[in-house]
Amino acid sequence: MQSQLWPAARRVFIAALSLFVLTIVIGILNGLDLYLPDHDTLMAHVHAGTLGWITLSVSGVALLMFSGERMLADAEVKKAANMAWGMIVAIYLYVLGGFLVGDRIPGDRIQRPVLGTLLFLVVIWYLVWLVRNYKADGNRSVARLGLLLAWVSLLIGAVLGVMLGIYTAKGEIPGLSDKTAASFADAHPPAMVIGFLILAAMAVIEWSFRGNRSWTKAGATQMWLLFVAGVIVNVGFVSGQEEALLGPANLLMIAGVVMLVVRSWQQLSPAGWRGAGTGVYSRMSSLFLVVYLILGTVLIGLVISGSIDFDALTDGQEGLLLTFDHSMFVGVMTSLLLGVVATRTRGTSLGGIDKVVLWGLYVGLITFGIGLITVQAVPKRIGTPIMGTALLIGIGAYVSMLVKGRQTASHG
Repeated sequence: MQSQLWPAARRVFIAALSLFVLTIVIGILNGLDLYLPDHDTLMAHVHAGTLGWITLSVSGVALLMFSGERMLADAEVKKAANMAWGMIVAIYLYVLGGFLVGDRIPGDRIQRPVLGTLLFLVVIWYLVWLVRNYKADGNRSVARLGLLLAWVSLLIGAVLGVMLGIYTAKGEIPGLSDKTAASFADAHPPAMVIGFLILAAMAVIEWSFRGNRSWTKAGATQMWLLFVAGVIVNVGFVSGQEEALLGPANLLMIAGVVMLVVRSWQQLSPAGWRGAGTGVYSRMSSLFLVVYLILGTVLIGLVISGSIDFDALTDGQEGLLLTFDHSMFVGVMTSLLLGVVATRTRGTSLGGIDKVVLWGLYVGLITFGIGLITVQAVPKRIGTPIMGTALLIGIGAYVSMLVKGRQTASHG
């Protein structure tokens, strides 16, 4: 049975892939050292990827995952479609008006917290919908629990993002001391990368491997461990106690990822790759989730030892941090979400375009990461266009399939 919310989800995926082009083009030019973007353009590059592509796509996944196979009333379908449009409009305004435009709008950048507040309200709208639909068909599932917890983490990150916007515009947050305001502002990036993205990845991987009718105590525990880890990280940065709290949070994340690997060994073992079709996307994402955790553990070790100052990073430390970010943004989430689109539009058969995207994506990403960590320009210049070109080819193919509008697979 096709989801009645597929038309709304399809529009979300098209909008997300379209905005992702901005991230890719800026990334290619910057990676080739042909263009050095100013701060506003660089922030647009980041947020067009993290919000415009990843978060918007996750909201599309949520429409499908939380509607399941139950019959929806016409009024409910219309409300969900309006909510999806709200997310599209809010994210486009925030990325383009809040970041890309930047100083081109006279004043003190007040548009960023204003547009961020608009997006915050849509995130709340989505969360209310998710809660209402969590067990609407009597099926809670591990995947739904994970995505629901991820959305709560997104809400926390959105609050911190609005506060960061106010701090950037005003140089202060009314009612807070300068130190406290700076701490809240600094907590936004880790809240998104650690709190939201890792849980969202886990939820979509769970959905891909087991569908939407699997519930185990181990799976639920896995999701709660990651959610608590994200909360601890948020508390650590807000309170200025990150050196004390990042270690325990990382142990919880390690436990959660190990549980994923153990629970998913059938899919991740060598035998599980044979005949996986478009399931290769989620399997590669799972492997890079381990890479992400390893890189994160190294970074957390540097923080705990006092060997890193985020206000005065060495070239090697900055390269490590960027590799850590890209392992999640590209290695985990981009592969995972492209897999969702490929499976939903064409089925489980792995086509030629998929192979080009997967090989280009991961060969380019690994080469790019080597260049960042070793602080060598040549690998970065080689890896960036390979990765970017593969993604642009994939976007062209997947948008074309999405425009046709048909849905060929269902996770239940």
